[in-house]
Amino acid sequence: MDILTDIVRLMRPQAVHWRPLRAQGRWGLSVPFNPLPRFVLVVAGQTWCATAAGESFLMRQGDYLLMTASPRYTLASDLETVQRLEAMADHVGGNEYARWDEGSGGDVLRLVGGYFQIADEHVPLLTELLPNRLLIRSADEKAGRLSRLVELIGEEAMTDAPGRDLVLGRLVEVMLVEILRRPLDQAGARGSGWLSGMADPQIRHALHQIHADVARHWTVDLLAKLSGMSRASFASRFAERVGVAPATYIANWRIALAKDALLNSRRPISEIALAIGYLSDSAFSTAFSRSVGVPPAAYRKRGRA
Repeated sequence: MDILTDIVRLMRPQAVHWRPLRAQGRWGLSVPFNPLPRFVLVVAGQTWCATAAGESFLMRQGDYLLMTASPRYTLASDLETVQRLEAMADHVGGNEYARWDEGSGGDVLRLVGGYFQIADEHVPLLTELLPNRLLIRSADEKAGRLSRLVELIGEEAMTDAPGRDLVLGRLVEVMLVEILRRPLDQAGARGSGWLSGMADPQIRHALHQIHADVARHWTVDLLAKLSGMSRASFASRFAERVGVAPATYIANWRIALAKDALLNSRRPISEIALAIGYLSDSAFSTAFSRSVGVPPAAYRKRGRA
């Protein structure tokens, strides 16, 4: 199994919640925080997007934006309206939208915005693995594929046909894969995270080895040797690209797999521990408790409750 498949399946994407937006003239919308991955697809016209980090960029027809666990952001017809909305947002609740709409004249904007519903236990992992935002421009051929997928998801969501949930779930998985494929060859030039690591051939090889056999007794020396690098160079580049040390990445991935198995299977805890590389229940329980805050058995009981 390749790493992208590995991660998307672990996320267990269940649905896409979305709604269309139509605006004309001077308008703006301040969107509140949501811990789940959110997206914006411009169907017609153009809009400015401003993030809480102070970035402002213009999105045109066919552009697609994915944001992971981002704070409040703003969509608007112009930068002056962005500032107006940001001031208005200071006076609304943290979960409330703020809207400005003069409603006349100018070009019509149509967009689709929404979020992916994924397994709650994996939201922090997705935030750690991916950059804060991925912007796919309309010039990219995959932007057209994303537009068609959004249309298919919308059609499927409106039907009561047999197999609807199965089809919808698969479409959501495909949509996430399409989004994440695009930046793999370009992520090395910016930021850190799983995508940045995948852009580096030697670090990508190490990541493939880890995911192919997570239970193996991995050491920095062994991974460096398999990657054709010195120990010091490998450790430094891995941390720079991925954002965490190799041992931390391995531990985080093992705990993510453990969470999934505890909540979505009836496998004995001892079997789960062995499958992800812990030779004793006590070692697994200690590592899991340190990371999650409760022992594996308590986590499983709480999750099922």
